Amino acid sequence: MNIAHGSPQFKCTDCDYVTKWKTSLTAHMNVRHGSTQFKCTDCDYVTKYKRNLKPHMNALHGSTQFKCTDCDYVTTVERNLKSHMNVHHGSTQLKCMGCDYVIKVKRNLKLHMKGHHGSTQFKCTNCNYVTKWKPSLTAHMNVLHSSTQFKCRGCNYVTKYISSLNAHMKSYHGSTQFKCAHCDYVTKDKRNLKAHMNVHHGSTEFKCTDCGCVTKRKTSLNAHMNVRHGATEFKCADCDCVTKEKHNLKLHINGGHGSTQFKCTDCDYVTKYNHNLNRHMTGRHGSTEFKCNDCDYITKYKCNLNAHMKGCHGSTKFKCNDCDYITKYKSNLTAHVKSCHGSTKFKCNDCDYITKYKSNLNAHMKSCHGSTQFKCMGCDYVTKVKRNLKAHMNRRHGSTQLKCTDCDYVTNEKYNLKLHMDARHGSTQFKCADCNYVSKCERYLKAHTKVHYGSTEFKCANCAYVGKYKRYLVTHIKRKHVE
Repeated sequence: MNIAHGSPQFKCTDCDYVTKWKTSLTAHMNVRHGSTQFKCTDCDYVTKYKRNLKPHMNALHGSTQFKCTDCDYVTTVERNLKSHMNVHHGSTQLKCMGCDYVIKVKRNLKLHMKGHHGSTQFKCTNCNYVTKWKPSLTAHMNVLHSSTQFKCRGCNYVTKYISSLNAHMKSYHGSTQFKCAHCDYVTKDKRNLKAHMNVHHGSTEFKCTDCGCVTKRKTSLNAHMNVRHGATEFKCADCDCVTKEKHNLKLHINGGHGSTQFKCTDCDYVTKYNHNLNRHMTGRHGSTEFKCNDCDYITKYKCNLNAHMKGCHGSTKFKCNDCDYITKYKSNLTAHVKSCHGSTKFKCNDCDYITKYKSNLNAHMKSCHGSTQFKCMGCDYVTKVKRNLKAHMNRRHGSTQLKCTDCDYVTNEKYNLKLHMDARHGSTQFKCADCNYVSKCERYLKAHTKVHYGSTEFKCANCAYVGKYKRYLVTHIKRKHVE
């Protein structure tokens, strides 16, 4: 605890950077002020870290391949093969001495022991926050009680996290660009290029051994195996809740049975989730503001500014190769291609339901064929969807009321209060760059811009109905074609 709350000791001689760790200062000097670079002999890849060059050589230019003796798995990194063998073909199982938890990976057992059976607690000296994880305490101290700020020397960006500053520098002020060798795709983030290569040009496919599911992402296959074919189930000790995802069980315990509460020091806001408190502090009491350089738009959230820049001032447009559809958002183009031109379909194994979206199939499985039920403790309401139970609790049994500070408006829904504030009392206006349209709500502007750029039409497969918006088509099908 002396290190966590001690005074800064290591200062950079070339800028205002201050840290409590010598290793952090060394890394900072190499990245920000170091002239040494390690270059790849086979391509244009350049890095300031020698440890990054070796994985790059092995992954992209390495001729050595490590093959699994039990399946078709192939990798150029030896540790990946070792991890693959332990997870998929390992017979060794590590058991928890305090419960029935079983796992094949030693570090997962260690994390389980700390989280469920560990007696060590890390307490915040400035408030009542208590956690079993030291990194969580460090993050809590940085967000709520630390006065240290990292400032960008190229603009007005300010953050409490050095990782956020590093990401900002790469995205907005970095000169290094990563280019795709097969198309015109260019990005400043290496991870984006890797994801692009896997999705658009990757020949590697991960196949499910139990069904015909094929994906280009290993993480997607792992999630598929756990949800569809996984025998492991995580049970709640206080109720009948059962899930195949450990993360979902943790959220359930914190939300339904957790006694820990995170309180705001400036108002009466209380929540059971730390990330909700962090967002509340930033939105309600934070002094940091992100301003648009091209108009008067101001927001407290960086993600909102990024969306605003793309939607209102961005010159980049994503075009469909099969029709005249144009949009400023890559996610919209992806959804358009899947909906209008995609041949991939996801079928339900228990009925005739077919969809082009995997998320829709997951929702269908939970709603129609799922065995898990969420029961209301105050009445007989039962649902298979967790968010429906949450909405029911807020509407029927919620004692918490959210009041508007400028008028007598009261609601149980935080989202409704936000819409009310934007529509009735918001001074921010969202203007269309192609006409005189003005709105106080950003989502209304996004819907409006489809009039100028979006030529997408959603056609009904059963009749001649055509709608500009997907929600209109969904409503039409429910009313006209669903018995």
